[in-house]
Amino acid sequence: MTDTTFFTASQYEAICASLPDPTFILTETGRYAAILGGKDKRYYHDGSSLVGKYIADVLVASKTDWFLQQIRDTLARQQMLVVEYELSAHDVLGLPTDGPVDAIWFEGRITALDQPCCGERAVVWVASNITASKRLQQQLQQQAMNDELTGLHNRRRFMQVLEEAYAAFQRQATPTWLISFDVDHFKAINDDLGHPAGDQALRDLAGMVQQAAAAEDLVCRLGGDEFALLCPVRSLAEVTALAQRLLHGGRQVLQPYATGEPAPTLSIGIAHFLAQDRSTEDILRRADQALYLSKTQGGHQMSTTGCAQE
Repeated sequence: MTDTTFFTASQYEAICASLPDPTFILTETGRYAAILGGKDKRYYHDGSSLVGKYIADVLVASKTDWFLQQIRDTLARQQMLVVEYELSAHDVLGLPTDGPVDAIWFEGRITALDQPCCGERAVVWVASNITASKRLQQQLQQQAMNDELTGLHNRRRFMQVLEEAYAAFQRQATPTWLISFDVDHFKAINDDLGHPAGDQALRDLAGMVQQAAAAEDLVCRLGGDEFALLCPVRSLAEVTALAQRLLHGGRQVLQPYATGEPAPTLSIGIAHFLAQDRSTEDILRRADQALYLSKTQGGHQMSTTGCAQE
């Protein structure tokens, strides 16, 4: 028969103090009743000074409200709640404004205590630093949505945002435009100067487009020498002016890659979201038709098809 070993009170205290992740005992009003563990100094500072204070004494109002809501939800459900959250220097009261602002990400596991603490209902909140895994996740997501060559958004991101813009247009009829363009005679750059030169031409073109576009525009490389801009809340005159800047800027940045005539330029197709559109395919088709029209008319021009303001 195996003897049952019981830890002494001091041993339990030592075990709790040695926990690598900090464990907070938080009351319903947000008081720090106790803090256990947090001994992994790679990730955590000594939080013992928080005991007796309230969350509102430590964090800005928006963060305080969020933490208190998680405590209330846990107490109401009587089930463990798992949440992810970030904290930066801007969220903590009393820190210098010129300090580090990089956010630290945590996973919080919150459970209700069976007995009151300090005369209140309370929860146990275990905070695990997940910053490294969160940053890796964000990096992978960015890579999945960005074009490796130019740094612009890629086709996957474009299709995602196009669907979102179409749904918003259906709800609110927000004026939205799709500008599609590619490089006239791009094959000559690759054939005469080599693919490295072709790649650099695309990077130069991407930089020009980013400068010409507004902050709210989505700039994408769809593949090869094909690009697209999604432009919300614009008039036809504004979109036309943007297209003119692209035509002029495209000719300038591509001129060093000209190996003869005709020189590389841009052909542009413009489509406006319409009430009768049944899917994003209708919008894409009109933009492609407009781009094809620019091509067949000799390139270095813009065309529109099926636009409400025509």
